[in-house]
Amino acid sequence: MHLHNRQGNIPITLYRSFVAISELGSFTEAAEKLNLTQSAISVQMKRLQRLVGGDLFVKQALGVGLSELGSMVEDYARRILILNDQVMAMAGRASQKETIHLGIQSLFVRKTLADVVDKCSIADNKSCQIVCAGAPSLTEKLRAGYVDLALMLPPIDLRRNVLAEWTEKMVFVKAPHHRTLAENEPVPLVHREAGLIGRRVMKSLDEHGVPYRVVFGAMDLGTLVTAAEAGMGFLVLPERVVRSLSDVLVVAEDDILPEIPKMRAGVFHREGFDPKRHRQLIEAFLSVVRPAQAMPPRAVRPAPQVRLVAGPSRSLGGNIHRS
Repeated sequence: MHLHNRQGNIPITLYRSFVAISELGSFTEAAEKLNLTQSAISVQMKRLQRLVGGDLFVKQALGVGLSELGSMVEDYARRILILNDQVMAMAGRASQKETIHLGIQSLFVRKTLADVVDKCSIADNKSCQIVCAGAPSLTEKLRAGYVDLALMLPPIDLRRNVLAEWTEKMVFVKAPHHRTLAENEPVPLVHREAGLIGRRVMKSLDEHGVPYRVVFGAMDLGTLVTAAEAGMGFLVLPERVVRSLSDVLVVAEDDILPEIPKMRAGVFHREGFDPKRHRQLIEAFLSVVRPAQAMPPRAVRPAPQVRLVAGPSRSLGGNIHRS
């Protein structure tokens, strides 16, 4: 990326406003998020464009998008903000424990939270803060540097910084009193709006030629579980979390239902996170969030040690193996 040779530096506030606009696709929404006026945001972006020597935005049908130069600047801007926020977080806490921010997708919270709190709070003499959210939100927080490690079913484009990955078996669940579906009857779906699982389920039903209809939609997982328990329709969940989410729901075995392909799951770290320095915490986190069948085989040796090996197409920190 070519930047004009100018004296001085780009203020951090310009980067922060620019990233907010790129995330929200709107000057107005970015101004509201940052508690600024729209005119102030506009002035900031005009200044930033002068400093980098080109247009950062392109108009779209809804809001604004990034130009080719804007996409390049965004990558650098996010890195700069991550480093800036990390430095600011250290101010005045030299004698305190380091805080690690762990992200857990809502699906897995009831299954894993108690063990995460128990094991990770004492690992490496670090304190932990835990963020619970859907996969899209966790992905953005990870990319922006507000979460250090995240357990989730990631979007397909998240391939960097993988600490561990496995597949989760997905199943249709329903209330016990929900009747068996007849042949060619549309499958009533309890659907998470804008959810990755929902899109995968609909795609699978389409590929198998199975008709369906959405009978209930919501963003909150607890609300979806309640709707399924009430007998409104079928919900799709990772098999291993069903019992932790509901004592009522049962795995559906209706002949009309196709098998849902397994979904990729894993633990990912933010850009700039050092796995070697935090390996004890990582091991503790993985030991409670990864399913037992996905655990690597242990060598028959006393006191196995952890080493980090960088693979050719893996994350910056590499994969965790036991020697």
